[in-house]
Amino acid sequence: MPIYKNPPIPTIANLLSLMLAFLYFCSMQSNQEKLVAHFLEQLNLNNSTFSPETYAKLAAKQSAIVSIEDVIAYINTLGEELNSEENINELIEKIEDETSILIHKLKFITASDRPKVLVLDQIEPLEINESAYLQESIKIAGGIPTTTAHEADKIILIDSGETVFTHIPLLLNDPSIAQSKAIELDQLFIMTKPGFAQSPGYEYLTELESLAEILQPKYFVYGHEGKDWLQFQLK
Repeated sequence: MPIYKNPPIPTIANLLSLMLAFLYFCSMQSNQEKLVAHFLEQLNLNNSTFSPETYAKLAAKQSAIVSIEDVIAYINTLGEELNSEENINELIEKIEDETSILIHKLKFITASDRPKVLVLDQIEPLEINESAYLQESIKIAGGIPTTTAHEADKIILIDSGETVFTHIPLLLNDPSIAQSKAIELDQLFIMTKPGFAQSPGYEYLTELESLAEILQPKYFVYGHEGKDWLQFQLK
């Protein structure tokens, strides 16, 4: 008679791995839906629907978004699927014009006048953001991204959770951060708007404007301080 063996029982590690993969898929799906809905609202095309194939194409585009060129490529793909080139062109023109104005104002700003910027996802445990999309946005907004804590002229914290303010003093427990110019000169900023830069392309201009206000305050005032971000003084 054949001998049957019981199937192996999944280990906790395997179950956790599967759970993390599932949660990642769900977050990617929700980010994709969020980005599509955002652009459809701007185009006054809220009632448009897409096939699963179109969503897959858009998802692939979103995962590759780093620069303004990538944002525009995504919008163009959206326009092709909707056959709505006129509205799409107006939106692209707005994004290009607003970004060009920002870049032009900083054209003659030297590297020495561009602060080195460290971005933290959270404090406890300490997690440094290394997103290529956010690093590119920092460059456009007049900064130089760094992942080396002691080099930081400015620190931006994008954790908008309820406990963020109680955790901020813990930053001083990290010697590299405590000895940085950012702490010495009270250049610590908190993005209070939830989900900042977590869905590449979503509210692209607003995020650039907030970064520009923080990094080059002499040149930019868009009115986001106090609403989307604030400066925190440790001293």
